[in-house]
Amino acid sequence: MMGSSDMDNLKKPSRLSTGLRRGLGLPAITMAAALAPALALAGDLNEISYDRSSDGTVQVHFNLSEPLAGEAGSFKIDNPARVAIDLPDVDNQTGSRQTEIGLGAVKSVMLAEANGKTRAVFNLDQSVPYSIDQNGNRVTVSFNQARQATTTESGLAVTDRGSSDATAMDAGQPIDFRRASSGAGRLLLDVGSTDAPMDIKRQGSQIVVRLPGARLEEGGYNVNDFATPVERVDVRREGNGSRVTLKTKDAGEHLAYQTGNRLVIEVQPIPEEEQRTSLGKKEYTGERLTLKFQDIQVRPLLQLIADFTGNNIVVSDTVQGSISLRLENVPWDQALDLIMTTKGLSSRENGNVIYVAPTDEIAARDKAELAAREQAQQLAPLITDIVQINYAKADDIATLVRQSSGLGEGAGDKKSDGNFLSRRGSITVDSRTNNLIVTDTAEALDRVRGLIEQIDRPVKQVLVETRIVIATDNFSRELGVRWGLQGGFDRGGQRVGFGGGAYDGSDGPAFPIDERNPSSLNNTYFEGQDSWMVNTPISGDPTGSLGLAILGSNVLLNLELQAMQSEGTGKIVSNPKVITTNGHKATISQGVEIPYQSQTASGGGAIANIEFKEALLKTEVTPQITPNDNVIMDILVMKEEPDYTRAINGEPPINTREVQTKVQVQNGQTVVLGGIYEFENVTQLEKVPFFGDLPGIGNLFKNRLRDDSRFELLIFVTPKIVDRDNLANHNRGVLINN
Repeated sequence: MMGSSDMDNLKKPSRLSTGLRRGLGLPAITMAAALAPALALAGDLNEISYDRSSDGTVQVHFNLSEPLAGEAGSFKIDNPARVAIDLPDVDNQTGSRQTEIGLGAVKSVMLAEANGKTRAVFNLDQSVPYSIDQNGNRVTVSFNQARQATTTESGLAVTDRGSSDATAMDAGQPIDFRRASSGAGRLLLDVGSTDAPMDIKRQGSQIVVRLPGARLEEGGYNVNDFATPVERVDVRREGNGSRVTLKTKDAGEHLAYQTGNRLVIEVQPIPEEEQRTSLGKKEYTGERLTLKFQDIQVRPLLQLIADFTGNNIVVSDTVQGSISLRLENVPWDQALDLIMTTKGLSSRENGNVIYVAPTDEIAARDKAELAAREQAQQLAPLITDIVQINYAKADDIATLVRQSSGLGEGAGDKKSDGNFLSRRGSITVDSRTNNLIVTDTAEALDRVRGLIEQIDRPVKQVLVETRIVIATDNFSRELGVRWGLQGGFDRGGQRVGFGGGAYDGSDGPAFPIDERNPSSLNNTYFEGQDSWMVNTPISGDPTGSLGLAILGSNVLLNLELQAMQSEGTGKIVSNPKVITTNGHKATISQGVEIPYQSQTASGGGAIANIEFKEALLKTEVTPQITPNDNVIMDILVMKEEPDYTRAINGEPPINTREVQTKVQVQNGQTVVLGGIYEFENVTQLEKVPFFGDLPGIGNLFKNRLRDDSRFELLIFVTPKIVDRDNLANHNRGVLINN
């Protein structure tokens, strides 16, 4: 018989049983069995009926064969909204485990049996107040729609004004925060009612709790010093209620439960072991549930999970024994794993059916199935098939198949069902036709063909177009002058001469220095008319000159002004193109070979040799096509050309312009790999000291040179992914453009 303490347990469920179970914002199914021993059943549940009164109250009636021996127990969950009613010592004879209701907030009711009692779980649209009435053979659960919290357009729950006296608290109720021995943070709120509506959600690193009927004291609280996952608690008013926000760090699961008027929100820390192994642990995605059983048989427990999850579970006859467990708000697949691990069980899934049996039995079954498959492979007839390889090399695919089947180098003979070839299979290459000759069972041939279909595909190709642009701009201006004066006269029988030139007469002297014949004064004074007193001509051939000569009595004055100006622009465009397959290096080059002479020692002497050095326009590129059709290129662009203006013994140096880089470019997009810009400004002045500095006439003693030059090099590259259908057109375009 059930003692008074057991009856009290049913009347007043434990703190966790009557509280709110909440996972990380996920649905939960809560199931529990009384911790008291089973008694003789007091009656049967024969029928479930329901109706709706004029004030909107939904009533669900449980019609029993006889009155309950004690009071019905209950608890509620707000997220998801559910109410659980325990009918002790009652057997379900309705013939159904679920009844659809669809009135007000009540959607349906599900029934489950365990340890001599029946639990009814109501699925609700939202959390509403409820009450239980026991009258003879009938237990009635009423859901009062008039008192439920309504929801505004913004989605925030607010209490109806007509019931604010019953559910809303006086302003300024304080809050309390504590640290549990496990390191969890506990927030204690006085909500003023045993069935106050609430909504709790996790939003990133925050937990937001909305209490439409509770007026809490506003404020912000820093709770870092408690060393819990909760860093801060903020309380704000929302209409007639409050909103509580918990900012967390390294937080695990959170749960909320209510005892009397006190709501407790607990945030658990993540264990260090779980943090270290979180990357490799199994993820559970099943609907959450709560299980509390004392010494329950494993078989009905598995059946209970199957009923609530809607899954098909087949249990082996060898599964026996009982288990005691208390699981709060865990995914059903995790609960199933824990039960199987505890009892030494394993499972196998076949379609939508889960088969559960002892681990040894599962292992023996798997081994037997493997042996049966191997035997079937040994007895299966061998078939020879010729597989045409279209794009890849048959040798490469054959090597891949052998290695995957345990026949590769160093693999030994380890073929199994997971490989492509069976133990009796073989593969041969016909290099002439690029075919594979495969001999194996029909199942193995299907595996080989499936592999070939995946890898024997055309490789994408890339057309890489490079433009090398060299632009030059030159400007030069030079002004020069030269003039000379020469003449002579006789004085006292001596000839006196003056003028420019060298003393020894090598540069046009005014006259032969040793001639003393006065009769020759008429003409010999002007021998060497090219002698200049100021000689600052331009460096090259003048584009224009102006000369003046004045001849007097044995006096000659020569004056020549020279000027040159040159302007020039140039543009050189080199446009190499090359096409290659994805991941393969391509090279294209054009240029000349320049001969030069070298010497090698031989027998105490030297032998002249003629060797050649290349001057090339060259492009090397290795493209890689990304899944989103971008192109990554390892590229080298080089332009070399001989410079004969600086040749030494007729052998020119090589001017080199080169860029080597790695770049990612969108398909068809042009990108500048690099550029060089040079600007040269030269100003040169040649003059005769002192005289060149004289104002005005100093210009007759000067030579001026100004030279401006600009050089610019740009290298462009454009990759284009070539479709197989347009390959011929691309190739034709490359030939025509080049």
